[in-house]
Amino acid sequence: MKRLAKLLLLMALLALGTSAAAQITIPGTHVSFQLDPESWRYLRTFQLDDGADIYLYYYAGEVLIDMEGDTVLPFLRIYVNSDYEGDLYQLAYERYLVQPYQSAREYTHGPGLPRSGGIGYMGAYTNPTEQKDYQFMMTYFKDNGAVVEFRLETTLDTFSDMEQEFKNVLNTVK
Repeated sequence: MKRLAKLLLLMALLALGTSAAAQITIPGTHVSFQLDPESWRYLRTFQLDDGADIYLYYYAGEVLIDMEGDTVLPFLRIYVNSDYEGDLYQLAYERYLVQPYQSAREYTHGPGLPRSGGIGYMGAYTNPTEQKDYQFMMTYFKDNGAVVEFRLETTLDTFSDMEQEFKNVLNTVK
């Protein structure tokens, strides 16, 4: 059944390039969101050992160049884990341990959060390998027994160009 749901998602993603705003439902959840096919492209799905799935999209609406002259590829990562037993703060902390970040703002109501609750962050981090600063918007919530994370990010100096686009995506999450 899970493979069928993923196949249906893939078909929806392929249709994304030919329709207006595509309504996408995440397999195994009741969560849906919209992406503008002129601006967003599906990249791939990862299946992790812990049973989680990660769906990756990248922003293709316009070419962004950062202050160092590098081409920037803003992205949307959706993490879904049906087997996660901790609470949302525990998951956020586990994410922090993997990739430390500075939280500029935490919120419990707003873009990307269902009425039933969740937590959202605006934050930043430095990638030590690239020595480049990144900024992100990230939300965590539970749905249908699964933990769902939406994370949209780009380089710090292109975030102001992408912030409204990120909010537009998060505002479609249902």
